[in-house]
Amino acid sequence: MFSNVSLMTEIALIDNSLWSLIETRNPKMLWLILLTAFINLAFGFAVAVYVRRLLDQMPELLIVDNVQEFLPENTNRELSQSSVDDAPSEELDIIPMGDVVPQEMLEFLETEGLEAGSLVEASAQVLRLEVGIYRDNLVKIENKIRNLKSLETEVLEDLSAELEELNRNWLDKQSEAAEHLNGTEEDLGSYSDIAESLSNVLMDQAAQIESTLSNLEHLDFNTNIKDATRRLLLEVYRLLGLAHDLRDKMQETLLTVLRSERRLGELDKGLQVDSLTTCLNRTGLEVTFFEWWRDDIRRERSLSTAMLDIDAFKKCNERHGTILCDQFLSAFGKYLIELTRQDRGFDVVARGTGQQFIFFFGDTGPRNATSAVERIRQAIEATTFEYEGAEIEVQVSFGVTEVTKDDSTTKVFRRLNQCVRTSKKNGRNRTFIDEGNGPQAIDPPVYQVKGKVIPIRG
Repeated sequence: MFSNVSLMTEIALIDNSLWSLIETRNPKMLWLILLTAFINLAFGFAVAVYVRRLLDQMPELLIVDNVQEFLPENTNRELSQSSVDDAPSEELDIIPMGDVVPQEMLEFLETEGLEAGSLVEASAQVLRLEVGIYRDNLVKIENKIRNLKSLETEVLEDLSAELEELNRNWLDKQSEAAEHLNGTEEDLGSYSDIAESLSNVLMDQAAQIESTLSNLEHLDFNTNIKDATRRLLLEVYRLLGLAHDLRDKMQETLLTVLRSERRLGELDKGLQVDSLTTCLNRTGLEVTFFEWWRDDIRRERSLSTAMLDIDAFKKCNERHGTILCDQFLSAFGKYLIELTRQDRGFDVVARGTGQQFIFFFGDTGPRNATSAVERIRQAIEATTFEYEGAEIEVQVSFGVTEVTKDDSTTKVFRRLNQCVRTSKKNGRNRTFIDEGNGPQAIDPPVYQVKGKVIPIRG
């Protein structure tokens, strides 16, 4: 556009100059003006051709301002019911790693083949990995308790002590991370708000773990051993829930940094897949949105999303144990991929958090997306998962919404969460849709779906 304006300006100047020279009858000046105008026009044309070729080779030059459309609308973001804030939408100041990041943290990331550009990113990466190790140790203790052939006071007291020691060590690691973030606040620049939020998350988790440790101290295996054992298992499940919550919040913190630094398009594909289910992970889903909006700058193409949440999954954990539920989620995620259309190339399923999955329906309106979702829901309802001869029947709640031109992923996930919560309040195993007026129940047709039996393997 700037080239056309320049040309019009030149032409107007030439026109005015020509009339002035014609009136003064000065041929030498007339030829000089004409020559100057020709040189300016030639230069302008050459610049326009160069810019056009540059844009053809590097279309991302046009995208920089449009990236703001799907960055957080303010300076914070609701993180799947967490309190971690987003970074400001402007690019963050990069602080040299060696200035604030402990050497042991850098070495730990290096052994995992990971890199980080800031203390906040490094802390979130390390905590994400450490919480995975902590979770594995909790599962081991859970298995020891569940596999006891007889309840013996001494054995249970030893397991309670083992659980307490594990959490004391975990609290030390959390405290160390929080203290380092707080102690380097002045050196973090634009990252200071994210660091403060991350530190607050760690302190909140520490308070809840301290509460669990206090409960463990009051367990009495001598008076009522069965009740004390049940309460011990419940404390393990509570700690597992905290671990899952922290893992998800660390993932959201990393996404906040990546969005703010505009690095979503640079991530390795291997970091975008959930290893348990082989679906995309939360990061992979964010990259999918980024790439879609990058290629559709004006947001003219239809886009719909859906959220699936497995009903009563907490009871499944308590009844069957974490290991079996992990094996179930692995089979379930692979089944969702199988149920998702593969012939279009625009339908994607990702694992959001825990038992929650999100579908991305490109070039699809909300009503067609709802039809696809209902087929999936009814297929799941007709399917049985089998483990060592025992059958596990599954039902899910769905939420659907269209992605509008003014949406961010924050707004989309907020509407999907509200739809799912409404579905669960209204009996579960249902689909609700938000078309701009809040969650509304749908009255779906009954589809001819084929049920199947899916074995759960370790």
